[in-house]
Amino acid sequence: MTIRTALIGCGKIGQKHLQALVHQQALELVATVDPDRAKADAAAVAFDAEAFDDALAAFDAMDLDAAIIAAPSGLHRALAFQALDRGLHVMIEKPLALSYHDAQAIVDYGRQRGVVVVVTQFNRMLPTVSKLLAAHQEGRLGRVVNGGVAVRWARPQSYYDEAPWRGTFAMDGGVLFNQAIHALDVLLQVMGPVDEVFAHTATLTHAIEAEDTVAGSLRFVSGALASVVATTCVPQTNLEERITVVGDQGVVMIGPTVQQIATWRVGTDDEAAVRQAILDLPSRPSWQSHHDALQDFAEAIVRQTPARLDAATALPSIQVIEGLMRSGREGRVVKMDEIARS
Repeated sequence: MTIRTALIGCGKIGQKHLQALVHQQALELVATVDPDRAKADAAAVAFDAEAFDDALAAFDAMDLDAAIIAAPSGLHRALAFQALDRGLHVMIEKPLALSYHDAQAIVDYGRQRGVVVVVTQFNRMLPTVSKLLAAHQEGRLGRVVNGGVAVRWARPQSYYDEAPWRGTFAMDGGVLFNQAIHALDVLLQVMGPVDEVFAHTATLTHAIEAEDTVAGSLRFVSGALASVVATTCVPQTNLEERITVVGDQGVVMIGPTVQQIATWRVGTDDEAAVRQAILDLPSRPSWQSHHDALQDFAEAIVRQTPARLDAATALPSIQVIEGLMRSGREGRVVKMDEIARS
């Protein structure tokens, strides 16, 4: 089965999908869409695809099975609904949406239409994270009582200036929605549902609307506690992306990059050997994570089985981020059921 696919958004994010699609057998790119027609034309060349400057025009003109949405985040709900209206399977670049309400609406409409809807929260599929998730699922960490994420990256002002929608609340969000969301998603896969959050947020070194720095805390339904620290104020190059999980029987820290294991104190495992085994894996090309997400998407369509990156599994991270942002603005603890009701 060949899945005829349109790529919506051919900028930097879309380029990652294009690189991955070259190595993807089941998905055939037949249409590219971007408001800047020159970008759509350039992306279409290698695939002999049709180029459009409007998604509705592409949906109406082409015989499609699926759409990949890599447009600014504030457009995700509208574009997803346009694709779902036509019964298309949909992959959405993270974040799924910029509010829990919009994210839930996408999930609900996808279920109503009976199609596959996924989001590129692909860090779950990395070797380091897969190993952590397996240890947790096997009960080798025991009761998880504490954890945290620390994402300290470099984003110069030029990163925001070259695309004015970046750093805006309406179209993009800040460090939580863009940089910390992958690590937070992994933490929530292990630690489960969150009860309440508190955060300080600030915009410290960038001329943007959204936050570039956050220090927050999470209280889980289980009683466990975790911290969230993130910033894009690091000068020059990224400093770290760490995920820490503390159980009463084992401890794991992924870092200083998400491709490495810093600490592995699990049962009788040889910690040095575990770290080295990860280091010995073949290097992953820049497009590999998007390829893994596309593979998950295609297999769910062809086999009619649940996708690992099903959009519904991204709802907790959207809910927590919305709670952290609200807490930062209002200076108070925010309950997750408040976000669900709003």
